[in-house]
Amino acid sequence: MRTRNVDRKNSRRGADGFRFENLESRMLLSSTPLPMVSEMNNPSNTVVRFETSLGTIDFELFDSQAPITVANFLTYVREGRYDQSFFHRLAKQSGNQPFVIQGGGFRLKKDPDPLDPLPFRTIPVDPPIQNEFNQSNLQRTIAMARVGGQVNSATSQFFFNMANNTFLDSVDQGFTVFGRVLNDSSWAVLQAIDMLEAEDIDPGDFSDPFGEVPLRPGADLTNGVQASDLVMIYDAEVIKPANVAGFYTFRYYFPEGFASNRINEFIPLQNATGTEVHYQIIVRAEREADQPPTGDFWFRDRVIATGSVQPNHRSGLTVSRGVAGVWLVDRNTPFAYEIWATGPLSANLSHYDNGSATGESFTTITATEWTIPDLRKGGANRDFVLWQNTHEAPVNIEITFYFSTGQTTFNTTTDGLRRGGFNVHTFGTIPEGEFSIKITADQPIVASMTHYFINAPLLAFQSLAIPGDAKTRGALALGSRSSSMSNPSTEELVFLNPGTAVSIVTLIFTFEDGSTPITITPAQLFIQPGRKAVFNLNNVTGLDGKRFTVKYSSGSNAVYASTRHNAFDDDLGTTFAYNAAIRTGFAEGFMVRARAGNNLFETISVYNPFEMFFGVTAASADVTFRFIYNDGTVVTEMRTIAGGGRLDLDLHTFEPILQQSDMGRRFFSIEVVSTIPVVASMRHFDLLSNNRQAPGGFTVAGVQRSVFALDNLSSFV
Repeated sequence: MRTRNVDRKNSRRGADGFRFENLESRMLLSSTPLPMVSEMNNPSNTVVRFETSLGTIDFELFDSQAPITVANFLTYVREGRYDQSFFHRLAKQSGNQPFVIQGGGFRLKKDPDPLDPLPFRTIPVDPPIQNEFNQSNLQRTIAMARVGGQVNSATSQFFFNMANNTFLDSVDQGFTVFGRVLNDSSWAVLQAIDMLEAEDIDPGDFSDPFGEVPLRPGADLTNGVQASDLVMIYDAEVIKPANVAGFYTFRYYFPEGFASNRINEFIPLQNATGTEVHYQIIVRAEREADQPPTGDFWFRDRVIATGSVQPNHRSGLTVSRGVAGVWLVDRNTPFAYEIWATGPLSANLSHYDNGSATGESFTTITATEWTIPDLRKGGANRDFVLWQNTHEAPVNIEITFYFSTGQTTFNTTTDGLRRGGFNVHTFGTIPEGEFSIKITADQPIVASMTHYFINAPLLAFQSLAIPGDAKTRGALALGSRSSSMSNPSTEELVFLNPGTAVSIVTLIFTFEDGSTPITITPAQLFIQPGRKAVFNLNNVTGLDGKRFTVKYSSGSNAVYASTRHNAFDDDLGTTFAYNAAIRTGFAEGFMVRARAGNNLFETISVYNPFEMFFGVTAASADVTFRFIYNDGTVVTEMRTIAGGGRLDLDLHTFEPILQQSDMGRRFFSIEVVSTIPVVASMRHFDLLSNNRQAPGGFTVAGVQRSVFALDNLSSFV
């Protein structure tokens, strides 16, 4: 089993943030079901998945039998070095009998030159490891390749035994077997590779490793080797951690991450269940970088953390602290986050940058349509639209822009398992002003936006986009406005009518104190087809100094809705809710008595949608608030909310939380548990500025479990 270095090549990228290229047809592979623990030899072992151009290969690693080899192999997996590599050797025994399929050595160059017959580069390798041979090279096992005659020379390359190759057990003290193919479906993929033709793609050199390269049917090398000619490994990931009898069955996404000398970024995590939850956090880069000849290099993916959260505990991860020189990711490389977990979690992205604070919950939702009603260009506005492709196949995206003067569309593609997006401020074809967009993809993605207003004080917020179709009804759990000179606040509602007929929007405001609801149908919300409308709640009598839930109805013509809130010299933004849940988790919580109500404010708001407005009989919700701390302490509070009613729980005046802060418990998470589905949100302001964070606030909708659509609550009843 031989290894050899090949050349490297620099390449280019478009300056406008989009990549335009010819992309080969690929199978959609990530829908492959996860294996079962019962298929494993040892439920404590690690399981790795290769997503290849011919299908999914799952294999179990022998953690305890070959610990050095497994640890070495997992380093290459978690650092993304096998991603976008290929199987470079399909070797046969005499009589064309199966022998081995070898990989782990080479990747295509970033921009292959058609005139280069070998457009490959070697995978950067770590120092060789000690040989650990103790199991036979039987059919369906995976073993490490090495330099001939050098026992302890294995680095990155591996091979699958396609037959009982027991003679390898006595060659140079044996080739180390460190895993086995897990199931028949995975073995069938390897057999399909074994049926391919293997060719010498560099016949002029008899010593290089490309004399038996498996080529896919229809491969044409006249214009150089392309990915479509090879058997690619698009993605290599751990799908089950060691010493855990469960797979990473839960996925959480957020499209935006970035590190620099001035950014602090954190991911608080909450486990509100009674079972330990294991996780890994993957970052996926927006763009492909050039591979340097030596040194560290970030491929498309990197696992930046693995760990577990104990039952009913809060935990988290510091991704970057620029002022302290702490970075788990490369600086100035845009990326998206994925969290894979063995059980339910809640996660939040808390981002502090250049005098501003933004935050948003991770989401479990992927969809082919995402809408952002509120975008702005010009002056001090700096908006960013982002999405992440959650599949191995490239995604084709159409963006429809809704301007005051009409509509236009733009098309682009984003490679598999990468982030995409654009900077509104520098996107030259967009006129200045306010507009909305709808993102339509040919496979599910996740989308979000971030808004900055770069005058002093700097204002910022980020928000997930709205997934799916427009709705004729929606709800915002917490809205407020105040003309107080000491603490003024404003609230604006933003609507997009994507249809072909006028939408007439009616607003209903309800209050916790039992005040008479306010119903209005403002002229500003007679929305023409394909147009955006903004309504300032300063125009509504009776709202000053109050907090409220606002619902909208748009008759038979559906709309999308979001909100802008300004308070404490910062902007907050979020979308209206279209789902309710039995459980909603908020991973980020922080309170200190000395600062509570002075420069630190947190409010949990809950709206009970069981009322005739949403087509169901009014019913009360018994709601339990669970405050979960890092050390496992749990504080509970129970309240009842009438059908159509609402509740604000101000944590900066809530004595049980303040008492915990007196005992040094300041960081916590919150779970809202209800007997019927409710809508919950959290508003957070921390106005203290220090080297850990910038001042500001954010509104988040939390991570929902046991979810029901607001327009289909009867399915719960």
